[in-house]
Amino acid sequence: MTRTESTDFSEPGQLAKFMGLPKWQDVDDFSLVERIRTGFPVSTAAIVVERIDPEGRFLKVTDVIPKSTLHRRKNQTLTKDESEKVWALARVIAEVLRLYHNDREKAAFFMSRRHPLMGGKSPIQLATESIAGADLVLQFLGRAEAGVAA
Repeated sequence: MTRTESTDFSEPGQLAKFMGLPKWQDVDDFSLVERIRTGFPVSTAAIVVERIDPEGRFLKVTDVIPKSTLHRRKNQTLTKDESEKVWALARVIAEVLRLYHNDREKAAFFMSRRHPLMGGKSPIQLATESIAGADLVLQFLGRAEAGVAA
């Protein structure tokens, strides 16, 4: 097995690749924290959104980062808080795609449907509201994968 195969990279490295971060091969837990602290490129938000909804049918980059912020900092970096929000959303989207075997249609359908066990919100609503919301969606997915209803 060669280093270029994704199984050789750390989980943070794989997520960094998913997010389109430069030099993703070098990302480990500590460097990911540093990248979040210094801010992801603004384009990272669009890359993450496009992973699950390239046509923007139910999720737009402006649902994650305000439109004015995107235009104001076009060639700059996101703030630490914005980067954390994008990172949390990327974790959710990557996990949903994994569970749905990279079937974007099924994953998008799941993400856009309101669910009673999520307080009547859709997973995408929770995941874009806050990091805590994204964590709740990940917990829900873990329980669903394990076959636990609530």
